[in-house]
Amino acid sequence: MDESATMERNRRRRRAMFPTLSPEAIEALKWIDQFGSGRPLPVGFRLALEELLNDGFVYQSGPDRVDITDDGKAYLSEAYD
Repeated sequence: MDESATMERNRRRRRAMFPTLSPEAIEALKWIDQFGSGRPLPVGFRLALEELLNDGFVYQSGPDRVDITDDGKAYLSEAYD
């Protein structure tokens, strides 16, 4: 097996360790990664927030504010390399 095939197989295994997120949750996670706790979370992401909190990808950093966890950053890194 060549090196690129091995790398792709390993990437798929790492992705399998993460839960599958809804498209809305992925967009919310990207927004949180970009803006972090510096801005209140947009109202449109409120439903996705519960999914992200439950999966441990974000945490409450203040009233109406969330920030991304290391797991959240790893998810984005794996999904969008």
